[in-house]
Amino acid sequence: MYKNRLADPVKAWLVCVAVVFAACMAASPLAAELVSPDQLAELPQLADTGRFDQVLTLLKSNGHGDAQAASLITDLERYEQNQLKRSDQWHESYEKAIEELESRLAEGKLEEALASAVTAHNLAVDPQAMIASPLVKKLVAQTRVQAQAAEDAQDWVEALSLYRALTLLFDDPSLYRDKITRTGRHLRALRLYAPKQLRKLYAARAQRLGEELPDPPQGEEEPWEERLSDIKVSMLRQTLAQAARRHVSSVGYTQMLHSALESLLALVETDGLTGVFPMLSDAPKAKRFHDGLLEMLDGIDARKNPLNFLDAATVIDRITSLNDKTAQLPDRVLVYELSEGATDALDDFSAVIWPNEVETFSRNTQGKFYGVGIQISIRDDQLIVVSPLEDTPAQRAGIKAGDIIATVDGNDTAMWSLDRAVREITGPEGTKVKLGIKRVGEAELIPFVLTRAEIVIESIRGWQRSHGGGWDYFIDRDLRIGYVRLTQFIPQSATDLDNAINQMVKDGPLNGLILDLRFNPGGLLSSAVEVSDRFIASGPIVSTVGSDGKQTSQFRARRDHTHDQLPMVVLINEGSASASEILSGALQDYQRAVIVGTRSFGKGSVQDLFRLSGDKAYLKLTTQYYMLPRGRIIHRKPESKVWGIEPDLVVRMTPKEMADAMELRQKIDVLHSDEELAELEEPPPTADEIIKTSSDPQLEAALLMLKTRLIAHQLALAQK
Repeated sequence: MYKNRLADPVKAWLVCVAVVFAACMAASPLAAELVSPDQLAELPQLADTGRFDQVLTLLKSNGHGDAQAASLITDLERYEQNQLKRSDQWHESYEKAIEELESRLAEGKLEEALASAVTAHNLAVDPQAMIASPLVKKLVAQTRVQAQAAEDAQDWVEALSLYRALTLLFDDPSLYRDKITRTGRHLRALRLYAPKQLRKLYAARAQRLGEELPDPPQGEEEPWEERLSDIKVSMLRQTLAQAARRHVSSVGYTQMLHSALESLLALVETDGLTGVFPMLSDAPKAKRFHDGLLEMLDGIDARKNPLNFLDAATVIDRITSLNDKTAQLPDRVLVYELSEGATDALDDFSAVIWPNEVETFSRNTQGKFYGVGIQISIRDDQLIVVSPLEDTPAQRAGIKAGDIIATVDGNDTAMWSLDRAVREITGPEGTKVKLGIKRVGEAELIPFVLTRAEIVIESIRGWQRSHGGGWDYFIDRDLRIGYVRLTQFIPQSATDLDNAINQMVKDGPLNGLILDLRFNPGGLLSSAVEVSDRFIASGPIVSTVGSDGKQTSQFRARRDHTHDQLPMVVLINEGSASASEILSGALQDYQRAVIVGTRSFGKGSVQDLFRLSGDKAYLKLTTQYYMLPRGRIIHRKPESKVWGIEPDLVVRMTPKEMADAMELRQKIDVLHSDEELAELEEPPPTADEIIKTSSDPQLEAALLMLKTRLIAHQLALAQK
């Protein structure tokens, strides 16, 4: 805990300043040149609403005698100039995108035209008017026709790409949900059972578009028998029973069995699987299986009364019996396809965690795992080390950012998916793994034999890495403004946040804090509550409600866990979901922080885990919705017009701007040893370049808000 020297409300102090200022006004020869106390009190409000031009105008009349005010004036001038430059660039890019849209549409290049339309939509001053234009309507109509033709030709890659592009253009997931689900099922079947066939579709599309063949779909190197290992029929029955009883919506057995049968039909109707399931090549038997499934589907739809558990069990028995006599699909395939189809009828966040996925799922929610401590990615079909994690076996052994992991325990990693790489490199604590590293300047592979150890996931990051390890959390050390990135909510997030704040206040006050939740997908509800509790003294943080809107539980703040108040800005965007929305929404409801960025994702639902067949698999099921302190439901349902957290100040960034900002941030975050730094031809970028180059206008606006608040306070003190 800490005491903040600037914790008292600025407004109350400025009232006192105003009285003193008025008494001195007649006697002071400089009074006419000073900003009035009322204007100083207005500065934070102007900044919080994005009117930085007015802040600049007011400060220019008074800020020259104060070094920090002069620095803020320089920052504001740079921001204003860059905003004008961005506006011009956006306009030029919009006009260019519209021109490309027109020409590509005229040439019949619909996918390219859609890409131009999405770009124009992101840049448009009035996105809705742009969508409603005759040009875009013509594009959408032609795209729908081409997508249907792709479906008819079983070109599932083409069809899904077009439907997803239309969804992206309209920013409405429900618009083409059914078509995306249908085509996605066919792709899922190919990806799992016949990846070579899927590869051909990708190759044909790449050739048609004149592009290079993309990376192979994940899972291509792993046999479906391994992916579906240990799946039992009981998992399907338990999934249906738990979902019918506990899902937050009114979806019952009828809807789930309808969707399950459609999923199985999609498998049968997908070309290219006869080599995997031989009986599908027996045309009479395959037709009997297909027609039998259709008959069951029609029977379900014709029922006047909804199915109950016994009815559902009877349908499953009929499917199993029909399969035994005709297609003879393995039981695990039958269970998998029916279960996946059943959960499709629920919502986007309910799913079965299959036995093969349990370990990875548990690792992501526990906040720790056993491995060697490297952040990896796939680039040009190669497994690349993005950065070694601090104080881990990989860092201590000398593995560097940019190293290529060519082999793992002697096995070539070419064409591996990230999932497989993680599975192979991680393992029980104390066991060994041998990595063959390809490094620039080295002719031979460098062998590293590493002993796996407990790796704690880092959910709290700072402004830049400190020399010798750890993070420097001050984005502005002179004004003592902190910056914390919370990347996910795991068990230790609140404790790590406490440590970051304690580090900042150990040698002085913390005058402001930027909390960056952008692209934070969420995590544990308990962690979101604990972090919120650090800034909210009392009252509800979040409640859960059922489909009827009745409260089922409530989580409240405790005063003894709360840090002293200080000015805060929270950054969010469309990648901020779930626990991120709980935290930012609660802080917004209590007016504890100004929210900056773009509207959040809208994932405000509660998922509970239910065991299937003991602990071999789990059902992740949406059972409730989150409700914020003021009664807001943030979940984006298919029919929702309002959802998520709407920022107090909207600062839009194009996808390219955000991608460039993220790429710069990733370069800054790379952990380099002293030896590596000495070998670099030029020094790596520093965090200050983010501000100097104005590469992140959302962050820049947040910093200007806090600087304005603090300097307005200081000017008021100086006038007094």
